[in-house]
Amino acid sequence: MAVQKDTTFKFKFSVIMAVYNVEEYIDEAVESILNQTIGFKDNIQIILSDDGSTDKSGEICDKYKALYPDNIVVVHKTNGGPGSARNAALPFIEGRYVNFLDPDDTISADTFQNVYEFFVKNDDKTDFVAIPMYFFGDMNGEHHLNYKFKKGSRIIDLMNDDEDAMQYSEASAFIKHHVAKSQCFDTELVVAEDAQQIIRILINKPFLGVYAKGRYNYRKRGNSLISTGTKKKGWYLDYLKRFTLPSIEYATERFGFVPRFVQNTLMGDLRWRFAEENLPSVLSEDEIKEYKELIYSIVDSFDAKVIADQKRMMAETKLHILCRRGKELRKVYKDDIIYGEDSINWSISKNYFQLCFTDHEDDHVIITARLSLFTTDEPLFEGSYAAVGNEKFEGELIDSTVRRSSIGETVAYWKVIQYKIPIKALCKPKGISFYFTVQGTDVKSVGLAPGIGFPATRSLKSGYCYKKGRVVRLKNEKLIIHKSFFLGHWLMEGALLTELLFSKLLGAKKAIIGRLYNAFYKLTHRKPLWMIMDRLNKAGDNGEALFEHLVKTDFKEADYFFAIAECEDYHRLKKLYGDRVVLYGSTEYKLKFLPVSTIISSHAENYILDPFPGYSEPYRDILQTKKFVFLQHGVTKDDLSGWLNRFNKNISAFITVAQAERDSIINGKYGYSPDKVWLTGFCRFDKLYNDDKRYITIMPTWRRYLMGSINRFTGKWNPGLGFTESTYFKFFNSLINDERIIECAKKNGYTICFMPHPNTITSIDFFDKNDSIRFLSINDSYREIFAQSSLILTDYSSVIFDFAYLRKPVFYTQFDKEEFQKGDHAYVPGYFDYERDGFGEVVYDYESTVKLLCEYMESGCVLKDKYRERIDSFFAFNDANNCQRTLEKILKLK
Repeated sequence: MAVQKDTTFKFKFSVIMAVYNVEEYIDEAVESILNQTIGFKDNIQIILSDDGSTDKSGEICDKYKALYPDNIVVVHKTNGGPGSARNAALPFIEGRYVNFLDPDDTISADTFQNVYEFFVKNDDKTDFVAIPMYFFGDMNGEHHLNYKFKKGSRIIDLMNDDEDAMQYSEASAFIKHHVAKSQCFDTELVVAEDAQQIIRILINKPFLGVYAKGRYNYRKRGNSLISTGTKKKGWYLDYLKRFTLPSIEYATERFGFVPRFVQNTLMGDLRWRFAEENLPSVLSEDEIKEYKELIYSIVDSFDAKVIADQKRMMAETKLHILCRRGKELRKVYKDDIIYGEDSINWSISKNYFQLCFTDHEDDHVIITARLSLFTTDEPLFEGSYAAVGNEKFEGELIDSTVRRSSIGETVAYWKVIQYKIPIKALCKPKGISFYFTVQGTDVKSVGLAPGIGFPATRSLKSGYCYKKGRVVRLKNEKLIIHKSFFLGHWLMEGALLTELLFSKLLGAKKAIIGRLYNAFYKLTHRKPLWMIMDRLNKAGDNGEALFEHLVKTDFKEADYFFAIAECEDYHRLKKLYGDRVVLYGSTEYKLKFLPVSTIISSHAENYILDPFPGYSEPYRDILQTKKFVFLQHGVTKDDLSGWLNRFNKNISAFITVAQAERDSIINGKYGYSPDKVWLTGFCRFDKLYNDDKRYITIMPTWRRYLMGSINRFTGKWNPGLGFTESTYFKFFNSLINDERIIECAKKNGYTICFMPHPNTITSIDFFDKNDSIRFLSINDSYREIFAQSSLILTDYSSVIFDFAYLRKPVFYTQFDKEEFQKGDHAYVPGYFDYERDGFGEVVYDYESTVKLLCEYMESGCVLKDKYRERIDSFFAFNDANNCQRTLEKILKLK
């Protein structure tokens, strides 16, 4: 359908972009508008509002203005945030419909033409038309709110249609000229300035247009405003006071009440706040108290059904909110809980029951599961059992101490239960049902869900796992485990491949190729295949050390390869080892990963264990039957059980260097049996050597709360907004530029080196450089740094264990101890006490750091006897046989 000339407006569309430091992306965004099939020159205006960019973004805006002077307007202004930038652009709108494209995103080429036709057809019905969103960049897949497009393009009557159609983005929408020009974005809001305007638009005309065939491509990147918003106070109190409450007041003024669609939109956004387990240290205790009181007073005003019906919100959190409304648990009848006057029924049978592991022994199967119990339910729990036909097998309670929290309040507990079922009870494909007893009543669980380590999927009806001649499946709220011979296995595989052929599951068609390749490889190769890795964008760790040992010893008992992303180390290793080095993320890598039997890595990030983010369900059985040998990157001195526990990582072998370290894991909340925690030493210790060049190296660790999110393709963390204002940055920036340190180093013949943590290496350019300091990079070898340094100064980093292995001096500066330990870095103290067990002095302020550093340089950086004794007693081994010990254990791994 040809688009007719519109004489009322100069353009059919105006596109406003709030531009700030996006020089890497803005060309792509603008080009996606220039290439619209509707025709750019005759039909589209672009307004580029440069919000005081400090990179080349402003120059790029001017470049496009020069190329298209009749279509492009550029506004340059001082920095004031995206709302301010948009406000500055509003007076220049000349299009009939307006879009607010973010300058790091794109829109598909035919969207404008199709949306125009849809809007014109429905012009009298709606002021606002939304299109679907799809992720790219650090994340793939479609936005979870795309469900509203599943019924096709239409107009939704928000006051009368019983449909939850939430919309928070104006970037993925088109708005009428007069409505867009009347907007005034709140410049004080950190987030939700879009949502605030959308709610007002839809309150004034509650008809939402949804055009299902458009496509907004939403780039996920770690240092975006949204991804770093939780580090700011404005994410909390300002959000409630400037967005949520005013939206409620606006709706009340218009209707005399708050319509369900407004409540649902507000509650749908509040779920992000309730999803936070703890509130950050950016808020004071008084602010936390005020925030909690305010957020609960808001949800108290919503209909109970709005809370109960929320999607993607933990059921226990919803029940917690309902119970706080002042209406106690009224009664328990069979398996139903009825909450107060609201009569919100919650079936106990629907409590989250997570199947975690199936451990296959010769004569029985051990099933480990977790039951999430709402805090009010916990005293009612009396036990659990698994039923196979008429036989019952009592579950053994393993743990019940792990809490599930929401904004700092406990909402549920995990009950970890194990069921031991004899093989003879599973001789036929009977289903296993799970029951738990509440107040004398046996309740059958209907909430079965696969956990991290469970090998069978629920996303595919034909999904299964074949292991040790046994099949594991989930079907009709039952766990199916039974014997299967070769032919039966392949019949099930054929059924799964057929389902994938017709499935709309993301990546389903590619999964057919992947599964066929995996099967072919295993049929044609007798040896097991090992994958070895270090950090995604840097080698030189325990992984490379073991890999090099395998090559040098001409190891032949398994095939193996080293995986790494595009970086300097990739090219170095590729030159040395050829085809044994595979580029992470490539098609070759993904295919080779599938038949891998054992993953051996110094890191445990999800991108190592699952290279198919967002589309891994067709491979669940393959992924979850791999063994994972965790070589570790640093000595576990703190309590990392919240991250490395079995329910989160399911580690097959956990490498340690010290008895105290091993004991802390076995006796802690990690969930690993002693046979899975190995005391063999770090492989990289074998390669340590001494070549002292009188370097003094400053090596701080990182701060999770100062970063955005990780780019899973490069392995790099982007710095969060406000990084340069942090205590962390200011301390180390001052230290490396302190004239007293620089002069002392020159006087005593030392060179000061600064080595940021790899996770903050992207922030290196923020630091002030001077000719007296040697700045190291991610491409510098840690082994050479340890060899050439006379002393290392750190804060909390575990790199000092390598240095101490060489019997060289270290000391710690913990200037931000209180801030660091508040929890925003996921730091939980472990067995290692820096004052009692550390390998050097601990200081807590800037001046003491400068003084002690100079004292060490004046005295020749000698390791003191007190700390030498601590080092000698800490390590279990002090030789160069760590690789061989580790390899021998891997070969015995069941």
